[in-house]
Amino acid sequence: MDRRVFLVSTGAVALTLVCGCKPRAPYALVPISGTATYQGKPLDDRFHIQFEPTDGSRPSMAKINTDGTFEAVHTASQKGVKPGENQIVVYWNDPPEVNPVPDEFKELFAKYGFTGSDKLKVEISKKDAKFEVKYE
Repeated sequence: MDRRVFLVSTGAVALTLVCGCKPRAPYALVPISGTATYQGKPLDDRFHIQFEPTDGSRPSMAKINTDGTFEAVHTASQKGVKPGENQIVVYWNDPPEVNPVPDEFKELFAKYGFTGSDKLKVEISKKDAKFEVKYE
């Protein structure tokens, strides 16, 4: 192989590795953090919530912490939620076969889970930062 071709190829590979090829959302994201509650009590780290844009765009996810707080992430390198109408779906972190959903939360999942009968819809605007997700 010609030395120049080798050097150019090696340089192109090195430049790609340095710059990276991280996927980025094709729209501005709104940073969202806050608390998630059910019947006035904070959810805990057995849950996560997903912000699903109603236009079918990529959702953002938030793992709930032990104190009910969360921060939404869109990709591994991007935090936030797509602005506009979103529905917030609640998920149980463990497979129900391994760690069954306690009876006290079965109604929550029946209403607001992935196959739930109700949808908690919110409007995300560019000014949102602290956010409270209230499941009743």
